[in-house]
Amino acid sequence: MHKIGSKVPDENEKGPKVQDVHMENLAAPTPPCNITVLESVHDSMVLGWKQPRFHGGSDITGYFVDYREIINNKPGKWNEAHIKAISERAYRINDLKENMIYQFQVRAANMAGVGLPSSPSDKFKCEEWTIAVPGPPHDLMHTEVRKNSVVLTWKAPVYTGRNEVTGYYADIRETDANEEQWSSINEKATSKRFIKVQGLKEGVSYVFRVRAVNMAGVGKPSDLTEPITAETSPGTKEMVVDVDDDGVISLIFECTDMAGGSKFIWSKNYEELIDSSRVTVETKGGKTRLIFNDPGKDDLGVYSCAVTDTDGVSSSYAIDEAELLRLLELSHEHKFPVVPLKSELAVELLDKGQVRFWLEAEHLSPNAQCKFVFNDKEIKNDDKYKIKVDHKTGLVEMIMEKLEDIDEGTFTVQLQDGKASNQSTLVLIGDVFKNLQKEAEFQRGEWLRKQGPHFVEYLEWEVTSECNVLLKCKVANIKKETSIIWYKDDREIMFDEKHDFKDGVCTLLVQQFSKKDAGVYEIVLKDDRGRDSSVLRLLEKAFSDLITEVCRMAALTATEVKVQSTEHGIRLYSFVSYYLEDLKIIWHHNDTKLASTDRVKSGVTGEQIWLQINEPTQKDQGKYTLELFDGKEGHKKSVELSGTVFDEAFAEFQRLKQAAIAEKNRARVTGGLPDVVTIQERKSLNLTCNVWGDPVPAVSWLKNEKELIGDDHLILKFESGKFASFTVTDVRTTDSGKYSILVKNKYGTETGDFTVSVFLPEEEEQVEKEKATKKK
Repeated sequence: MHKIGSKVPDENEKGPKVQDVHMENLAAPTPPCNITVLESVHDSMVLGWKQPRFHGGSDITGYFVDYREIINNKPGKWNEAHIKAISERAYRINDLKENMIYQFQVRAANMAGVGLPSSPSDKFKCEEWTIAVPGPPHDLMHTEVRKNSVVLTWKAPVYTGRNEVTGYYADIRETDANEEQWSSINEKATSKRFIKVQGLKEGVSYVFRVRAVNMAGVGKPSDLTEPITAETSPGTKEMVVDVDDDGVISLIFECTDMAGGSKFIWSKNYEELIDSSRVTVETKGGKTRLIFNDPGKDDLGVYSCAVTDTDGVSSSYAIDEAELLRLLELSHEHKFPVVPLKSELAVELLDKGQVRFWLEAEHLSPNAQCKFVFNDKEIKNDDKYKIKVDHKTGLVEMIMEKLEDIDEGTFTVQLQDGKASNQSTLVLIGDVFKNLQKEAEFQRGEWLRKQGPHFVEYLEWEVTSECNVLLKCKVANIKKETSIIWYKDDREIMFDEKHDFKDGVCTLLVQQFSKKDAGVYEIVLKDDRGRDSSVLRLLEKAFSDLITEVCRMAALTATEVKVQSTEHGIRLYSFVSYYLEDLKIIWHHNDTKLASTDRVKSGVTGEQIWLQINEPTQKDQGKYTLELFDGKEGHKKSVELSGTVFDEAFAEFQRLKQAAIAEKNRARVTGGLPDVVTIQERKSLNLTCNVWGDPVPAVSWLKNEKELIGDDHLILKFESGKFASFTVTDVRTTDSGKYSILVKNKYGTETGDFTVSVFLPEEEEQVEKEKATKKK
């Protein structure tokens, strides 16, 4: 005989202790079932079977196998295959006849005796198996039946084929389904000999099988399980993990349906617990506990517990690396409890420059103790240190009035609350301490500053939409007597009106800001409570940044580019609210930067930015873009000078050009004639005036709107095309009147008027006498 397979538990071996047996509750076990051949050679066969459903109140102590020959389809008498009971559920029967047909039956035994034999097996032929794939797995069992899951376990094939078994596939189908409806539970072969089947439908009956696989392929399936209905039995309890106050980790399972001889059977990865030194099992009544003696990586796995002589009561708990780490951390916390903290020891500054050390515990009992330690020396409540513990909120704090040089070091809070303890440390040395001390001094200075008039927001600048610069600050703690003084470069800026501190804001408006406004601005607040000042340096980069912003705001005010015709050509222009030379102007024609030439020029007049195109041609059509560069980015305005827009502008240019030519060249009297001429009779009158015109105008003289003809008395001359003379050789009273010179060419006509008044000598004498009389 050759022993193969799983061993029946032996109560005398070392291992997890089980429940004591009461003889009055014992009965012989029920028959085993599902006998199958696991391996066959020419003179022996290996059988496998399933254990009885009920053990009779004690462990199975062994099995007895019988066999008989089948000749011409007639069974012979039963023969015992062995005398001594075997402890395994797989057994090799030797000395069989090659090619003979056999049947087998198996009986189970316990402390009460040998039970009834199983039903005769199927007929099996003793012959050499030569197939390459593995034989069937055996001893397929199910456990932990729930409404949506079940665990399957099995034993490896006795016949492995030509190669070692590398894995297993578990199959499933509903009990009433046909053979074509088998489906694989696992897509990838598992190396384990157990599998948890998930996703079952509650109340549905299933059967399962397992196939082994090697390099040659997948072997013959195992015998089917009995039909299994997916349901959770009433009162089912799951295994739970527990960590007690001493940090002991254990698994606990309870059963309320135990029979008189029922026992708890523990296993790891659904196999017998071999290394029992790692765990201790304690069982009392319907509750069992598996205690981990020294939890570690060797304890990773799935732990299960089944109850014998019940309707499949069982449960399991998986401990992977993450779960083990969690349990070990929890164990450590229970062994060495700590006072849990919401926050570690921290430091902050109060308004007056005081230093506050604080931490917050999750909870503190009324008896909790707290100590503050500085450089290994306990701190006591005194004038410098104020320590406070709020047991209700868990807040622990210490306030120092002032942080001095001797306070550089390590601060620690020690908490003791019953068995639990904790501490938190804060190191204040080097730059950390110096920076904190500096900040504390600043905060104290700030508190003192705010006792009088002070700045809430210091002086800063803002560019308004009108491109003016507004210097502003926000003040507080102001009273009627508080004065405000503005300075630029240490010179006071005078104002006609006193500032009213409306809304606590002080402002200074600088219009048309430019380079001359660069400098250092200061505003001073003062009254009998104190003085505060704010300085704004508008120099170098700060001034450059401000100018850039002014330019940006100015660029944003630019109007759309418009088209205007002139006598010289076409002008494009845009207006800005404020122009300063720092605002760079770039004109583009069809995305090409324009350079200044005699014909195309750009410039600025007041707030108008223009581009003049003299004597435009068709080539000047296109898109024109005005780019205003503020120092950081460009702001663009564009206009299309093409099509109808260009044609209309060009026509208007031609008209204005001709009008200008006409105006320039028209005939005109440019000067030389008086408005009134008073002359004595018998005198000679000679007047000359300048005349202009291209072509040279025709000149004529008029008296009282009638043309004059020259003679010896009236001599009229026009010389060099620009000098016209009017001469009366012997003036008479009849020569008095309104005279005109008329100049005319093809571009226009103009007249120059003057009046001649002739008087007698005696009239002049009479006039002189009257003047003398008036003077007297």
